[in-house]
Amino acid sequence: MKFYLVDINSKLTEAWSKVFEGVDNVEVKNESIFDLSCDVIISPANSFGYMNGGIDFAISKHLGWHIEKTLQKKLREEYFGELLVGQATIVETNNDQFPYLISAPTMRTPMTILRSPNVYLATKAILTLLLYGKLEDGTPIKEKIKTIAIPGLGTGVGQVPPILCARQMRIAWEDVFNQKYKTEEGWEELRSNYAYFFTHDENDLKYDIP
Repeated sequence: MKFYLVDINSKLTEAWSKVFEGVDNVEVKNESIFDLSCDVIISPANSFGYMNGGIDFAISKHLGWHIEKTLQKKLREEYFGELLVGQATIVETNNDQFPYLISAPTMRTPMTILRSPNVYLATKAILTLLLYGKLEDGTPIKEKIKTIAIPGLGTGVGQVPPILCARQMRIAWEDVFNQKYKTEEGWEELRSNYAYFFTHDENDLKYDIP
């Protein structure tokens, strides 16, 4: 899989470039996400699938307002009406530029998430869905999705500063792709990183990342 971290905010793309330096299958782009064409676009929507603000409004405007209705229908039928922070789901868009959309809420409703693990949880949900999830017909998602476009998570309404967003995303990357939970030592680091989400103190960051 190839991951594109895309945003028009140069401070965010600079933070991504720093924190994800050396990660081969991640490319950072300082441009509109709609300048790309990928298999899937990520929507950091709220838990109820409303896509009428921020990047979600832009997605609806470019790809079609029907996506919001499709997503909300799935939430009602499969998630008891609400996609929790830390969950992610995938829907078809019927748009060739981004055939699929993954919704991974960073907040229940529009709110500040500055001192929270929500960006981490959303990123972890995205990555685990891509690796282990299935499409409606039972096809493993990783067989169909090869390119992923991800905008800033929680950096708009959520008010998460660029470096904190980048680090939370990289922590999730380490946990999922490097399977930190597999060993007792790795799991202890995984668990201990939780303090960083609230303190923002680099001394509480247990992984060797920028």
